[in-house]
Amino acid sequence: MDIKLMTSKLSDYSQNSALNTLMTTLVDGAIIIDVHGTIRLINPAGEAIFGYRAAEVIGQNVTMLMPDPYQSEHDSYIDRYIETGEKRIIGIGREVEGRRQSGEVFPMHLAVGEMGGDGPTLFVGIIRDLTEERRRQGEFEALQARHFHLSRVAAMNEMGTAIAHEINQPLAATANYIETAKILSARQTDADANLSEVLDHALKQNHRASDIIARMRRFIERGDVSTETLDLVDVLETSLLLGLSKHHNTNIKLEPSIVPSARFVRGDAVQIQQVLVNLIRNSCEAMEDASAKVLKIIIAPDNEHPQMCRVSLSDTGEGLSEAALPELFTAFSSTKDTGLGVGLSISRSIVRAHGGRIWAVNNQDGGATFAFTLPLAEGTNL
Repeated sequence: MDIKLMTSKLSDYSQNSALNTLMTTLVDGAIIIDVHGTIRLINPAGEAIFGYRAAEVIGQNVTMLMPDPYQSEHDSYIDRYIETGEKRIIGIGREVEGRRQSGEVFPMHLAVGEMGGDGPTLFVGIIRDLTEERRRQGEFEALQARHFHLSRVAAMNEMGTAIAHEINQPLAATANYIETAKILSARQTDADANLSEVLDHALKQNHRASDIIARMRRFIERGDVSTETLDLVDVLETSLLLGLSKHHNTNIKLEPSIVPSARFVRGDAVQIQQVLVNLIRNSCEAMEDASAKVLKIIIAPDNEHPQMCRVSLSDTGEGLSEAALPELFTAFSSTKDTGLGVGLSISRSIVRAHGGRIWAVNNQDGGATFAFTLPLAEGTNL
C-alpha cells in the first residue's frame, strides 16, 4: 500500500483531530512512531490486529509488536536512515511478521512512510494482516494438489482399463491357438506324450492372466461415486480458479450463464470439478491462437431429460477435426502433440458414473462446444 506523506505538525498527538479522524477511519492498521521507535499513536484497526489497547502500547518501543529477527534489527534501521538516508524499510512496502499480544506470530504487509513537517521526525507504518489471505492461499494450493493427485490416479486407472482391454484380446487369441494346437496334437498317434501336458499348463497360465485382468477391470470400472447436493455456482467458481491458473494473462473473456432451476445437482464435488477443469483448460488451449477468445459456460436444464442439468462450454478456438470426433473420448486418443489422451476419457468415466453423458460438437461460427449432464438435486427439476 502506498503511503502519502503527511505534512501536519504534530505537537500534540491526542489533540490533532484531523489525524485522529484519519487514523480511526483507516481499514488497515496504522502506527506512528518517533526516531527512537517509541509508539505515539495506534489506530483501532491496529489494536484489533495486535490485540493490545492503545494505552498498553503508546510510549512503548514498537519492537514489542515484532518477533525476532525483526525485533533486534528494527532500531538499527531507523538509526541508519537518520544518519545516511539509506532506505531499507522506509518508503518500501514488504511482507514481514508481527507478534500479537497472545504471542502468536503472523504474516503481515508493512509499508512505512516518513511524516514531513516542521515538527519532530515521525514515521507511520500501515499494516495489513495477511493471516486470512495465507489461509485461503493454503486451501487453494491444497485443492490444486488434490486435483493433481486425483488426475494422476484417474489417468493411471484409465490407462489400466485401456491396457487391460488391449491385452485381453491377444490373450484370448492365444488361448484359442493353444486349444487348436491341443486338438491337432491329439490326432497325431506318434505325438510326444508330453506335448498335451505342456499345452494344458500354458492354457491354465493364459486363463490365469485373463482372470487377473478381468478382476483389475472390474476394480477400476466399479464407478463408485459419493454423491451429495452441490451448488454448481460454487463448483464452477473453484473450477475456474484451477482451470484458468495457467491462462490468466491470455485475455480470455468469460461469459457464464446459470439458470437458477439447474443450479443444484447431485454428485461428487471434486470429481465434477475435475471434469470442468479439464474442459476449461482444453478450451483455453484451443483458443491460444484465436483473435477473439470467448468462453461461454451455460448451466441449464437438459431439454431432452427434465431430471438432468446440462453444463456446456463453448469456445472460439479452431474447432475439432471430423476425424477426431469419433474417438475423442477414447483413451490414448489425443488431438495434442504432447497429450496422453486420457483427460476426456477420464471425464467420460466420471460423468457416466454420475448417471450422465458427455459429448462434443463443432460450432457453426467456429470453435467447439463440450457438454455433459448431471442429475438435478431433488426438488430442483422443472
